[in-house]
Amino acid sequence: MRLILPLFLLLVLTACESLVNEVDPDKLPKVDKKIVVQCYISPQDTLLKATVSLSKAVLGTNDNTYFADYKVTLSEGNRSIELKFNQALFAFVADPGQFPIETGKTYRLRVQGQQQSVEAVCTVPPPVTLTSIKLDSVRRSDGPSGSPPWEYYIRASWQDPAGAVNFYRLAGDYEFLQVTTNSSPGRPPTQNSQWNLNQIGFQNNNSLISDQGQDGQVLTSQRGYIYISSYAYSSSSGGSVYTYSSVAKRPITISVYLLHVDPAYYSYHHALELQNAIENNPFAEPVLIPGNIQGGLGCFGAYNRTTKTVVLK
Repeated sequence: MRLILPLFLLLVLTACESLVNEVDPDKLPKVDKKIVVQCYISPQDTLLKATVSLSKAVLGTNDNTYFADYKVTLSEGNRSIELKFNQALFAFVADPGQFPIETGKTYRLRVQGQQQSVEAVCTVPPPVTLTSIKLDSVRRSDGPSGSPPWEYYIRASWQDPAGAVNFYRLAGDYEFLQVTTNSSPGRPPTQNSQWNLNQIGFQNNNSLISDQGQDGQVLTSQRGYIYISSYAYSSSSGGSVYTYSSVAKRPITISVYLLHVDPAYYSYHHALELQNAIENNPFAEPVLIPGNIQGGLGCFGAYNRTTKTVVLK
């Protein structure tokens, strides 16, 4: 029996390998190329930006190439603006000062190519104000020698507007001055200061929230973590002692951003989060990525952002 099982597995693996080698690409179903669009607009925009590419499925992979010869137009009512291709950004861009994005307005994005064109619409949701930010901290016992790093945890809360389905996304960053000092025998200590700007990491990378089952209630985000490290160590060589230290200086500025997003934005990015969560699981079912680009792929969405900032002194 012990010999039968390995022999059976060997036959199965050999059969699978043979199957892969015998696939003829010419016999696979032909998949037409589609325009892929990514564009998100907000009243807080400092740049109107849309990326456009062309997808082609080849043995389960996507070949995306950016093209500058498309015409990309953003319109609202009788207003419109053409986004111009920017080679450095590989995107079509425009100045929002010439075409302000306004709350409650419905916008249409149209992408015209030589052989096909696609379009989509979205409506900018109203802003929702963050009401509170709560901070907790813990000093790690497993940190490096010297002063162990502190970990700060943050939760944000806000009042959900009643009577409608609302979707949100949380983001944030924190900034502090990191000072490093090196000391070696026979030389004066050297010191270097650098501002560090880092992203707040939300638990399980889940930054999207729906008010389903919580309509009109006070909503609270997943816990976000902030990692701030201060440590020191020394070493000796030939009877000389060398020291190194790195200290995070206060104040530490923490900014949290609440994005009130439209349904298309939420559905698209929620599916992407699910896909990323199962990316390395060969037994997981594939996730269908929804989109609102008529005739193409991708997402044209809108959001309205509010910000709350706290300072740790």
